[in-house]
Amino acid sequence: MAAFDKIEGLSDDLKLVDVYVDEYLRDESGHTALRSVLNTITTGGGKKVRPLVLLLSGRFGPKWPKCRDQLCKMGATVEMIHTASLIHDDIVDDSPLRRGRPTVQSKFGKEMAVYAGDFVLSRIVFYLFKEASIEAGMLLAKTVESMCYGEIGQYAHAYDTKVTVEDYLSNIFGKTASLFVAACGIGAMESGCGEKTSMILRQVGEHIGYLFQLRDDLLNIISTGDREGKPVHSDFINGTYTLPILHALHHPSGHRLREVIHTIGSGAAVSDCIKEEIQDILNSSRGIEFTRETIRCHAEQAGELLSSLPEGPARQGFYEILDRLTAD
Repeated sequence: MAAFDKIEGLSDDLKLVDVYVDEYLRDESGHTALRSVLNTITTGGGKKVRPLVLLLSGRFGPKWPKCRDQLCKMGATVEMIHTASLIHDDIVDDSPLRRGRPTVQSKFGKEMAVYAGDFVLSRIVFYLFKEASIEAGMLLAKTVESMCYGEIGQYAHAYDTKVTVEDYLSNIFGKTASLFVAACGIGAMESGCGEKTSMILRQVGEHIGYLFQLRDDLLNIISTGDREGKPVHSDFINGTYTLPILHALHHPSGHRLREVIHTIGSGAAVSDCIKEEIQDILNSSRGIEFTRETIRCHAEQAGELLSSLPEGPARQGFYEILDRLTAD
């Protein structure tokens, strides 16, 4: 986050987000087991991109900086929603690591992880009511609903070679982009932005969300080593066909990729030889390059939207996020 230190007060705001996350997840019941789980959650690190876009959005409204503390509280809430979703995702994926650290489910068991994720969600509901953040609470509830739709849609299409690009994009909007949209929308709302500015910020959040997921999906294919405990090609092996794969499936060489899929079977180990063949198919079909072009397109659209907002540190902060998400 060093590049964002140039934006006055932003680093302090992100630290305050952490303070509120710790406060909201503090357990005073004396349950030793729960305290151990919560310590694992609150020391897990993370980039905090969602609170970051919320805080940046909040700097465009006339209530800034009076709304600063409330923005940090809402940033903590958004980060907790993301954290709860990761806990549950790791259970489904049986992931041993997250950000290079043992996941809750690998350290404490799946049962404990399920209840830990539910506990985080319960704290979110409690503090939204406590702060009387009704409008933001309604928006976040609908966002969690969208996240569930996205995840359910993804698993419903597992190992489905007929899944469309439209299905894929709909699923990643729900599972990833929707929370970025909500974060930008809440930042705009809490700072009193007008409808036009709020709409622009929500659209920027949507493009950043797509960028974030498309980049992650691409790296799962082109990385040379495991990323945060997620093996290369793990999406493909687990039947989640992301944009590079989908583009290849609709290419004339797609028949060979389908043969490979049928050969390896559901969840089977994939040899280096098969991985090389998949890579060759993706190169010949331009699946990787098409995904890169799609990433650039979202970045360009977000940049055009940002150019209509007032110039200043907040706008530059968004441009910095775009630069990071489009860097090879």
